[in-house]
Amino acid sequence: MKQFNRISAIARWGVAISFTMFLGLLLTGWIQHVNESPIWAAGIFVMVPIIQFFSTPLFTLLGIYTYYSPMVVSLGSNDRVIDLHNGTSFDYLLEMRRVKPGLPWKKRMLVHYLAALQQIIHMIETGKLPESVTVSGSSYFLSQRSAERLGFTVSKTSFFKKLNIYFNYLDLLWAYSLTKGRLAFPNLRNIRTVSISGKELVTKKQKVTSLIERLVQA
Repeated sequence: MKQFNRISAIARWGVAISFTMFLGLLLTGWIQHVNESPIWAAGIFVMVPIIQFFSTPLFTLLGIYTYYSPMVVSLGSNDRVIDLHNGTSFDYLLEMRRVKPGLPWKKRMLVHYLAALQQIIHMIETGKLPESVTVSGSSYFLSQRSAERLGFTVSKTSFFKKLNIYFNYLDLLWAYSLTKGRLAFPNLRNIRTVSISGKELVTKKQKVTSLIERLVQA
């Protein structure tokens, strides 16, 4: 989202309004088809990524999306819970379009994940967030071992979070394939939810910083 914020406020709102109007037309057409034939309801797996792409500019300007790094976002975060998610396809288009698939892509994404944690640590240290805040996220990308090394507790993913991930499968498919440098299908059975308290996360500051430096220099 850093690239989007570099253009003027008028241009940002112009993009947001244009995208929202276009999305409204798409949704109207899809709903009409669903009413005519229920089989069109299966299109939700296509519509969800489309909705997220075209709604990102508006949701960002309205503050519905909070970015902790260019590719890590939270929806409706507060002082109690910050639930982190990958950026939308709109963010990928702006921030990752020049990154080569495979290892460079994977490294860049890891840097974005760690940078988000680094930003949250900074906000806790400066009093913008309380130490009692819980930082969580659900991912098939982060291994249990890596999560535990950073102090995260690994738990089962709730049904509703899994459902959200299933609806986003097309986005997951191409993003996961880019980390592999080839067509690859993410195993959604490996979805895990990780969480950590703000107080515990602050103690991992040096480790997070060291990992970022190592990835950037590699």
